Amino acid sequence: MPETNILHIIDTLGVGGAEKVMVGCVNGLPELKHHVIYLGGSDAMKKFLPDSCKVTSLNLRSKFDLMRCVMAVRKYIRKNNIDVVHSHLFMGSLVARLATPKKVKLYTTIHSLASRNYFANSRIARWIEKRVYRPHHNIIAICHEVFDDYNKCIGVKGPYTVLYNYVDDKYYQADYKRAAFKDEFRMVAVGNLKKAKNYMYLLEAFRYMPDSVSLDIYGAGPLEHELQEVITRYSLNVRLCGVRDDIQNVLPKYDAFIMSSVFEGQPISLLEAMACGLPAILSDIPVLREATNNKGVFYDLNNVKDLVNKVEAILSHKVDLDEIARSNFERVKRVAGRDNYMYLLSKLYLASEPSRFKQPRTAFVKTLAPRLHSPS
Repeated sequence: MPETNILHIIDTLGVGGAEKVMVGCVNGLPELKHHVIYLGGSDAMKKFLPDSCKVTSLNLRSKFDLMRCVMAVRKYIRKNNIDVVHSHLFMGSLVARLATPKKVKLYTTIHSLASRNYFANSRIARWIEKRVYRPHHNIIAICHEVFDDYNKCIGVKGPYTVLYNYVDDKYYQADYKRAAFKDEFRMVAVGNLKKAKNYMYLLEAFRYMPDSVSLDIYGAGPLEHELQEVITRYSLNVRLCGVRDDIQNVLPKYDAFIMSSVFEGQPISLLEAMACGLPAILSDIPVLREATNNKGVFYDLNNVKDLVNKVEAILSHKVDLDEIARSNFERVKRVAGRDNYMYLLSKLYLASEPSRFKQPRTAFVKTLAPRLHSPS
């Protein structure tokens, strides 16, 4: 059987959810020949790609440099006999759609709510997306909420798949974590320090938190100095801990995972925490309810005292964290298994070829197999 060449195109190789998924796909399907093109910026995730994967940076300098990148990708596709292109994020997908000939299969993964992210304040970006997205292009949405939002914002024109993100095997613990806190309740948050993560809400809430409650935030980003200034000014029991490559070893040390995002796609950091057995304390937005199947402690983003009250209820054991942790742990095993994800992705890549991958014997795959849509 001839070698199948897969070209992945993404904005950067920085540390982020989309980048982690893309790198995981390369490592998870070693039977295929993978190529990666990134437009520029950070290459922090490059070290996790196998030596067999050819990696190319286009060094995109500005939006006026876009057509050079398009021509470079078009030439690359021809030269390397690319069979499938898989793009991620807005600029990478724009280049991929302009560069990929119709005879080459193109998949674009939608990682977040389009109406709240790429197209929130740009009619031009939305117009461009509608123009370059064609009926023969394939959409992969990471959850139903993301798909519905893209459909309303842009309009789905052709084939699509709802395929939940996966969690790497190294995150899964043997069992969920039982609530055992006494003198201190330790929460953890993971995510880039940017506006959408809404960390300022958590800092405001911590002005009213009991002294026994602490928060460690893992991540980096443009708001680091602003957040640290607030933490220092009010002497909050919050630490900014930077980026860790071994976050799977860090998460199990905490009592609960917290997320305050105003919008999300299907956050890998939440799924990873669930796989580590932690209960989830989450902003009350539809995507997070879908990710957890409504099993979590949800709080109102318009009222910081709501979070404080719910944490105090946890401290007084009025909330059954064990049941939440158990439910989160069982759900992530059911919907975010790595083998399931790779099998389903391989079915998309090799749709016109005999499958080289054995179907895992799980209810998740059997449920998804007819249309590759995730269960509720």
